[in-house]
Amino acid sequence: MYYKFILIFFLFFVLKANSQNLDSIFISKKEILKSIKTDDKKLQFLFECGNYFYSKNVSKSEYFLREALLLCKDKNAIIEGDVLHKLGFIEKNKGNLSTSLRYFNRAKDIFEKTNDTERYASIFFDIGYLYRYKNQMNKEFEFYKKGLELSVGQDELILGKGYLHLGNYYTRLQKLDSSIYYYDKALEVFKKLNRDDRVYNVYNNIANTYYKQGEYNKIINIRTLVLKFAKKESNQLLVSVNYHNIAAAYSKMKEYNKALKYLDSAIMVAKKENFKLRLSKSYGSIAKINYAMKNYRESYIYYQKYKIYSDSIYESQLSNTIVEAEIENKLKIEKKNLEIINQKQAFDKKLYLIIIIVFFLLSIPLVILLYRNSENKNKIIEANLEKEKIKKEVLLQKFKRSEIEIKNLVADNSMRLEFLKQLLSQLKKQRKSINSIDVKNYIKDLSFKIQQQITTDSKLTVLKQRINSINDGFDNMLISHYKDLTKTEREVCALLRLNLSVKEIASIRNSSSDAIKVTRYRIRKKMNVPKSQKLEIFIQNLSV
Repeated sequence: MYYKFILIFFLFFVLKANSQNLDSIFISKKEILKSIKTDDKKLQFLFECGNYFYSKNVSKSEYFLREALLLCKDKNAIIEGDVLHKLGFIEKNKGNLSTSLRYFNRAKDIFEKTNDTERYASIFFDIGYLYRYKNQMNKEFEFYKKGLELSVGQDELILGKGYLHLGNYYTRLQKLDSSIYYYDKALEVFKKLNRDDRVYNVYNNIANTYYKQGEYNKIINIRTLVLKFAKKESNQLLVSVNYHNIAAAYSKMKEYNKALKYLDSAIMVAKKENFKLRLSKSYGSIAKINYAMKNYRESYIYYQKYKIYSDSIYESQLSNTIVEAEIENKLKIEKKNLEIINQKQAFDKKLYLIIIIVFFLLSIPLVILLYRNSENKNKIIEANLEKEKIKKEVLLQKFKRSEIEIKNLVADNSMRLEFLKQLLSQLKKQRKSINSIDVKNYIKDLSFKIQQQITTDSKLTVLKQRINSINDGFDNMLISHYKDLTKTEREVCALLRLNLSVKEIASIRNSSSDAIKVTRYRIRKKMNVPKSQKLEIFIQNLSV
């Protein structure tokens, strides 16, 4: 405990002496500023003073940078971008994350307009790093990725910076192989450029990887090395961070007294530089260590201090977020109004063209569809016509064959009738002179003649079957459409459909021609056949 107080007293003495020296430098620089006549030289001097105090005393650096920002507005875009960039880091370290983001975005826009490709690529890494503290890892990686793309072909220092950020990003994702890969690439770049400050920064981040692996002794060795470098360079932020991180390693090893010693040192530096974010973290760590040591009263006291700084950061961030949102909304509204005016002017010109194009595009598939539909209908009609043509040709062939067969049968039947007439004549002649032997012969001869008649009748039966085959369904059609027709009239219709003459029909039906003519008259009347049209043609045109 005695050594602890000696160390704290020594640190306080060193910081106090350093502070007095910086105060005298600060006053002298302000006096020099008064003697500078031109704005351009004043602006350059203010920016140089801000850079000088940046790693030594943040509040003094901020004073000069804000004076420079007021002076350079709309005068020197290059210095304005650099000043905004520096102020963004200062606000981040103070815990004002939304204000920091606003400064970074303004600087980014200036770097883009002035075509400062190196700073434009670099600031993407800074914005991504800021999103780390806002716990927005997706946006963080998005900006790292964009920064790395823009860094290709630029200063290698910027590329090394990108590798370092990606190593840190993958460490927090527990992807330690990827983390080490990017740290090694960053070390390779910084060693090549002889940038010891960057090399120690990489070592500082490698220690975070060892922390995830539980290699706490390695962490202490690396961070002690980085701490010495930070003190040498008077980088107070890096000093405070390393005191805190060494304490975290001792805390994990349950060496709580050593951890508290380093946390006290971290708090002393953070208070001096007004690092609210570092104060919040260190007080929170002391509260946890005291709780682990069962010093509940001390734990509660430090937890309250942690809450004060944590709430202060949150309220500041919330306030800045609201202001930022209002400004952003105002800019969006103005931009939107301008866009609406421009769009309205262009809309009228494009409207008719769009309508014409839309209707044209819509009509193309419609025309194609109608064309294909018409084509398909034509094909169907042609196919049906072809079928009907083939069907009619087949029926015509059947009719022709049947007509020939029927005429042959009619001829046979006519011969039978003639034969019967001759037989009748012979019987009349022989009736007067009949002997018994002659009678026998006559009977024998008569039997033979009768047999011939039977054969002829068989042919008539075949004729009727042929008529039924040709007119399949025709009789049913007549029954359904012309119910008044008798069976005899339907049979005559079937023969007329075969284009037979009146005499041929009379011969087939063993009737007189006059009787067939009377039947034809009744058929014409019952079927309402016009007088100007032949009965045979009307019947032949009926569809079955």
